[in-house]
Amino acid sequence: MKKIIKPLSTIIIFTIIFSLILTGCTPSPVEESAQTASPAESTQAQETNEQAEVSESSASGSADIASMVQECSSLSGTDALAYFESLASKGLTDDEIMQFFIGLPVSQANEDIYNLYQEEGFESYGASYPKPNPYNNFIWEKGSGTEIVGEFSKNSLKLPFTDYVPIEGTTIGDPNKTYTIGVAFHGFSHPWLINWADAAKYAADQFTNVKTIFLDAEFDNNTMATQIDTLIAQKVDGILVWPMVEAPTGPPIERALVAGIPVVTSDRLSGATDVSARITGNFPANGAQTGMYLVWKLAQENNGNVAGNVVMLRKPLGSTADAVRTGHFLKVISYFPDIEILQSYHDTDSREEAFVNAQTALQAYPNIDAFFGTGDHEALAAYEAVVAANRLDSREGGKKIIFLSIDDSKEAVTQVKDGNFEVNTPYTPLQSDIAMRVLLEIVSGEQMPQDVTTPNIPMVTTNGDIIFGLQSQKPDEWYEYTFGPPIS
Repeated sequence: MKKIIKPLSTIIIFTIIFSLILTGCTPSPVEESAQTASPAESTQAQETNEQAEVSESSASGSADIASMVQECSSLSGTDALAYFESLASKGLTDDEIMQFFIGLPVSQANEDIYNLYQEEGFESYGASYPKPNPYNNFIWEKGSGTEIVGEFSKNSLKLPFTDYVPIEGTTIGDPNKTYTIGVAFHGFSHPWLINWADAAKYAADQFTNVKTIFLDAEFDNNTMATQIDTLIAQKVDGILVWPMVEAPTGPPIERALVAGIPVVTSDRLSGATDVSARITGNFPANGAQTGMYLVWKLAQENNGNVAGNVVMLRKPLGSTADAVRTGHFLKVISYFPDIEILQSYHDTDSREEAFVNAQTALQAYPNIDAFFGTGDHEALAAYEAVVAANRLDSREGGKKIIFLSIDDSKEAVTQVKDGNFEVNTPYTPLQSDIAMRVLLEIVSGEQMPQDVTTPNIPMVTTNGDIIFGLQSQKPDEWYEYTFGPPIS
């Protein structure tokens, strides 16, 4: 592990502490034990937490995933690979296989990756991330959903989850009252986020007595705080928030809650622990599946020898998407001592910044086997930088650099179809319609759980490969649900 990574740990620890101070909350038992326990005690507590989470999420399944996680947790290298490969013969469902990899604790087999995981506080993020089963045991079926044209983007989209948390009728609450919903987010300039706004707008527009106000903070957290305060002053009936990072969103959301205005967050978590509801997706599955694919691919290439040099291009430091995805990716690859993280770079959800970061990595490291991105804009930027540097086939033996992508834009999934990206793990912005419906239920006086999660979605690979028993999707199978403008 390069020493240059280590200063990031100080920043992430400060971010967590700052978030706690701002929201006036106290550390959870998990966080307190992580702060005071010895490394051995911390690891033991972490393994117990992970196994408990797997037991809860697989309670209705046929397999004892927690026991499998425990069996595998002490293995490393070829033994761990053999166990991963044995999953295909155990009769597990795709979701059970994902739960196995999500539940793996970080291993000390790779000391550098283990240390990075601990130093950046990924365990605290993973422990606090919601992991309930889908609301009312919702099961998503391929082909379901609703085709729309986005109000803001004018993109043709298919919302996959319009059957999730349905509301009957064309009005909510008192049909003689007009309910005003404020939407605070960043930003219309980003393809993922404008489609997020499209889905939220679609959901609100299904009801004749709902009016919406959309405010774009343009990736400035101070602006978002001011905009939420404006919505409070306007006495809106509810607020939907996309929080870019956790800590700065806590105080303004708390002020809305004190004013009696329900607030629902969508996608990432906020710094407000008592928010009315949180709509979260499959961040753990995203990270775990990219780790699965990288291990599988390296083993396929090298007759079972899992070794390689990885550059991580990451979303903003302190964001839920970055921490949870990166943490679960690191957990899976930590079982292999010969994988090295060369460097870790952050951007502000900017493709241009990610491109510069990729260029910097290419100049600094002559031997890069894979780029891992916590968003598809990072993988797209890395591919552009690699091609510009004439480094596409620069690995040992002339092998192609591996691109691991998360977030399912039409552009990224097309890159998988064309064989330029090896894998994409879907995470759709078209979940904000769920968030809007949950908020409207709360505004109407209905009781809703604080946490509503979307189902885990299998990864997309060029040929629909079976990865450690998990049947991945071919690009054409998921393409109708992708976001962004059409590819010309």
